Amino acid sequence: MPDFGALLHKEIIWEWKPYYLNYDRLKGWIKELESSNSEKAIKMFIEELELSVDRVHQFFTVQERELKDMVRMAQESKATMGGNADEVEASAEDANRIAVALTQIEKLQRFAEQNQEGFRKIAKKFDKNFRTLANADVEGDKFPCLQERVVGLVSKYPFADAASRLQPLVDRARCLQVGEQVTLEELHREASDPNKRPSRRFSGSLMEPLLEFNHLRNPQGLTSRAAIASAIFRANSSLLVMTAVVVALWQYNPSSKLTAASYLVIWVTALALIFLVRQYPSDMVLMAATLFLTVCGVLSQQDAWAAFSNDVVLSVAGLGVVAHAVEKTGVIDIVFRTLLGKPQSLPVAMLRLFVPAVLLNVCISNTCVMSCLMTVIDKWSADIGYSKAFFLMPLSYILLISGTFATFTTSTNLIAQGQLLSAGYEGFHTFALAGIASTTTVVAIVYLMVIAPLLLRRFHAKRNTEAGSQSPSWARRRHQNRYDVRVQVTGRALQGETLKSSGFLDKLSGGLQDVCACERYGKIDEAISGCEDFRIQLDDVLWLRTGVEGVASLFTTAGVAFLALDLSDEVATTDPTSRNLVEAVLDRSSPLVGHQVRHARKYQPEYECPIVAFREFNPRQGDDACSMDGPRGAADVGATPGRRLQAGDHIIFNAAPAFYTTFKDSTDFVVLRKVTQSENQGDEDQSKAMYGGASLVLLVALVSSSALPLLEAVFVALAMLILSHCTTMDSCIKAVKLRTVLTIVGAFGLGKAIGQQGVAAVLAEVLIFLLSPFGTRGILVAVFGATVALGVIFHGTAVVVLMFPICMSVSESMGMPIKQLVAVLCISVACQMLSPISYQTNLMAFSTGGYQFADFTRVGVGLVLCIGVVSIPMCEYSFPG
Repeated sequence: MPDFGALLHKEIIWEWKPYYLNYDRLKGWIKELESSNSEKAIKMFIEELELSVDRVHQFFTVQERELKDMVRMAQESKATMGGNADEVEASAEDANRIAVALTQIEKLQRFAEQNQEGFRKIAKKFDKNFRTLANADVEGDKFPCLQERVVGLVSKYPFADAASRLQPLVDRARCLQVGEQVTLEELHREASDPNKRPSRRFSGSLMEPLLEFNHLRNPQGLTSRAAIASAIFRANSSLLVMTAVVVALWQYNPSSKLTAASYLVIWVTALALIFLVRQYPSDMVLMAATLFLTVCGVLSQQDAWAAFSNDVVLSVAGLGVVAHAVEKTGVIDIVFRTLLGKPQSLPVAMLRLFVPAVLLNVCISNTCVMSCLMTVIDKWSADIGYSKAFFLMPLSYILLISGTFATFTTSTNLIAQGQLLSAGYEGFHTFALAGIASTTTVVAIVYLMVIAPLLLRRFHAKRNTEAGSQSPSWARRRHQNRYDVRVQVTGRALQGETLKSSGFLDKLSGGLQDVCACERYGKIDEAISGCEDFRIQLDDVLWLRTGVEGVASLFTTAGVAFLALDLSDEVATTDPTSRNLVEAVLDRSSPLVGHQVRHARKYQPEYECPIVAFREFNPRQGDDACSMDGPRGAADVGATPGRRLQAGDHIIFNAAPAFYTTFKDSTDFVVLRKVTQSENQGDEDQSKAMYGGASLVLLVALVSSSALPLLEAVFVALAMLILSHCTTMDSCIKAVKLRTVLTIVGAFGLGKAIGQQGVAAVLAEVLIFLLSPFGTRGILVAVFGATVALGVIFHGTAVVVLMFPICMSVSESMGMPIKQLVAVLCISVACQMLSPISYQTNLMAFSTGGYQFADFTRVGVGLVLCIGVVSIPMCEYSFPG
């Protein structure tokens, strides 16, 4: 038989969840009783039970009174109604009011019966455990039975007789629907007469599905089915059009080099691109494309899956593990805290950040460097008096372009190297691109030091401390970084206190401005906004929009409980110090993306922690229209269980200590960082930083001196990290980014098909035909531009694999050096600087920097042009014909 708690969670009325009995918390005290058999656990259980009964009673009473008023108003309106146009419109409003009332009555009755059953179940569970703990040979009739007492207590409350109390309202509302008049006196007699009890009691079985929110507006579901059909057609129209175009080309066959298999490859490639644009997981799309072509016989099994044994692919996986292990040692934080200092000017500050970041980027991945430096920059920028917006986006761009320094410093370089070798060409030597990368990095640093402060000059505005006010831009940025939170007052000590006297406002980042509304037994009271003398009551639900610091302060405040936005069971623990708040930014590959917040537990049950705060990804953040500060209402708070999650959304988990360690390197998140740390967690062993740094230096030395091939050097570095206890074998296995490996393998297979079936050759012919008047430099410019454009949307490794066959065909047709074309490809694929969503480090910067979406384009366009102007001639010079 399913657990009652699970059934209750499944059938709960989410908008009334704060007013249900706290079943999970009560179970937590029973578990505490099992482990400690303490008198405290018994007292806390009884106190929590009494609070829950009173909360359910108060909510039921308030809602019943509102429903009576709603039906009474509709009845009075009908009694005075005539036949003119205004009264006909009023009649329609009354009909809608009556329909809403009937639905609310049905929900309220279900609410009462669910809670009544919950009280009985939890009392029964308590009796069972208490009897086991007592372990005394007490006769059953003499043993104290809490269940009987709770059932007797609950039966005295109005909600225990909800069906008979609400039935007169149902009768009156239905009479009004059909135009009959029933007097209040008649209905009163029906309610008080035991013979007039409702003939059909509403079935409150928890297995019955909840009514849809649009049931009244669409009782038959006809419109919804039409909407679903329309949505399916719109979603697949592009696929149908693309398929029709490919079939037409196949029938017309403009090139003799293309066969039926070639058109199948074109169709599969176009299909994959469409799904990638729609942000389907790249590993799933590319692996599926390769698998389909293999099943159809276009690719041999060897060609399709050869990348699994490719040392380049294995090196990518191994380097990710090394980066993860080194990051855990804390060496990056130590180095940068020492080097950054306290510069007196913004250009010097940017230079002191960029130079060591570039040097470190040669050793480990740019994503790892960015994630480590974000917290360092957060504190450092505040200390030196400059906005972190001057550092985060420019740092992301610097890490992107400097990552092309050596063949092993970024996955796209490694993939390009692997493609050269697999095609039978001689590969680049380790630092073949170092000269080009160094020059373009210097150009990028100078450009960003000069141009970025000009284009981001609005971030120069700071708090006007002398006047005690805030500049509009500061207020907007502070507003952008706020989370939507709902907390419930659970402590009796706060009963009747004002927001000011309770100390509640001191916990919030923005004080009174962070308070949006107060929900009291289902009624929203927006009078709280802007009123520090508002008195809070037990069970009040406060709707807040506050910063991370405010969320952390509330987490440790006694008498205040977070309400889980994903409707998961609250954490049933009597020791709140054993939990962490963990901030996460969702990646596009996260299984939560596209689903409602309320279903988060369904699509990723492994997290096992509730979502307590939410901040949406807003491409227009920073605009005046969407960044207004000041008093707001509950309608302005976007954190509702019905909200659909998207890539870039910020959420805060109430997590167990192991959550951060387990999911820190998960591809589900762009960023994962601790907001708070449980008391039983110690500081990391700082002595491991020395071993981590030494392992990194050893890796670079072995590869740069050609003492060992890259793959063997990676394994040597990992062995040193394991032997020095910087990491463990299990941690290394968990740190392997399998989805990245699958993306590369799938892209290799698809790229092989594009080359083998003549598709790349035909595309190269078209490119040469259009740009041959401009010479070889025109071809290089076209490769650069096409790669940059594709990089705005697609993963860099996929772009390299898709563009390489074209580069190879151009090289063979025009006699251009293949390395010249591939060098341009490597540099251009690193120019993912036109959008915050084109690369992970960009999204990291956007998530915390308070930027507008267009800031990345404004700063990035000029930088990409500068890199193109400098790098293309250098590629011609470095790799002559």
